[in-house]
Formats: sequence, C-alpha cells, structure tokens
Amino acid sequence: MLVSLADHLYAGIAVDTPRYDMVKLEIKRLKRQRTIHIYFPPSYWNTRKRFPVIYMQDGQTAFIKDAYNNESLFADSLVNLMPTDKQAIIVAIQSGINSVRMQEYNPYVGSSDAAIYAAYVAKDVKTYIDTTFRTLKDAKHTAIVGSSMGGLISTYIAAKYNDIFGVAGIFSPTYWYAQAVYSDMAQQAINPKSKFFFAYGDAEPNENEYVNKMAVILQQKKISPKNIPAPFVVKGGKGNEQQWRIDFEVFYRWFADQF
Repeated sequence: MLVSLADHLYAGIAVDTPRYDMVKLEIKRLKRQRTIHIYFPPSYWNTRKRFPVIYMQDGQTAFIKDAYNNESLFADSLVNLMPTDKQAIIVAIQSGINSVRMQEYNPYVGSSDAAIYAAYVAKDVKTYIDTTFRTLKDAKHTAIVGSSMGGLISTYIAAKYNDIFGVAGIFSPTYWYAQAVYSDMAQQAINPKSKFFFAYGDAEPNENEYVNKMAVILQQKKISPKNIPAPFVVKGGKGNEQQWRIDFEVFYRWFADQF
C-alpha cells in the first residue's frame, strides 16, 4: 500500500479537516524559485483512494485562507463543500511578479520564458505531486487553470502537453494581448479528447470575440462539442477575482461531473 509523505505528516488529523502544504520548487533553467501551495480536501484523510488534481496559475490568489481584500478564487472553500466523491487536490503555483510573470506567462514575445515555465509545470511540479501524494495521474483527471495572463499560459500548456493535462479552465484569457496564440493553436496537434472550458465577463471589451475565435480553432481539431461547451458568460463580469470565483465554481462542477 502506498503511504505518502502527507500521510506520515498528518496522520490522525480530523477526517473533516482540509489540509494545506507548501513547498518551494526551483525552475532550474531560470534559477528562480516558485512557492507551490497545495490543498487537500477533507476526504483525502479518511480514504486510501487517489484524487484528481487541478494545477492553478497565480496561486497566491487561489485560496480563501490567503485572501486579501476579497481577491481570491476561494477554490478551497468550494471543494470543501463538494461531495467526497467530487473532491480534488488543488496545486496553486505562485507567480513571479511584474515583468517576470509576463515573461513566464506569455509565450509570444522575444524575451519569453514561457516554454521553460510550461515544461517546469508539466514535468517538475507534476512529477513532484504525483510521486509524493495519492493522485490520479492520467490526463483525464489532470486540469490546468488560469485567468487573464494565466489563462494565456494555461492554453499554451494544455495544447503543448495535452498528453498530461487533459482538461483546461480558461478564464478571461488575454488573447488580445498575444494574438500569435491563434496561429500557434491552429498548428498544434491537440488530442481530440482534450477538454476546454472558457469563461469571461460580458463587461470585458471584445472578450467574446477573442474567446469564440479560439473555440472555433479548437473545434477544427475534431474535439467534440461536449468537450468545448459554450463559453460561460458572467453578466456584469469585469475580468477580476470576483468574476473568476464564479467562473471557477462553474468550471469545477463541470470537471467534477466527469470523474
């Protein structure tokens, strides 16, 4: 029977209690360190089963425990409320700041570090999580999620590593800022079993145009319409954490229906 590090560390905690871990993992090629925040649902501690995993960009805004000025997606709070058979581990990768974040999240500029960052997420971070904790390792149970620039890099990762991340939650992606993403996605060989969930606010200028253009490109990859549902549109949404909190809940329920 596999016994993870987490099992050793937290044996005996209350079965209805969520737990958080934090680890620092270096992006070796860039000599930069990233803080990884890990949420375990209450059911992790009273079963021996393996769990789906969601990898989130801008991890500093993922959890209610880290919320500042209401700027959080409250992802942990949502999962706590889900039935035990619909709970997932959440791995929230803290971003770099300012120009470093832009270099790592935008693959389409000359000074980009996004390809290195994407490989770090797909190989280093995922390998650490899968070898340390009880996870469902297959693409069907592995999601990548991001908003704004995080949505841009999540699109890139989901396409480039579609054998690893089979599900993507893309909220208010900044395709308008990096329109080379369209030709890139058109050329990518994406698994037709891949699943993409898009969301945006109707108060975001022209976001419907940018998101729907991407959806059309992906549909041309012979991805089933059920795997690219119509974009979820938040009335009055302005592309901020309050909107993305709603986006994440709808995405999560859609994802959880599949496991």
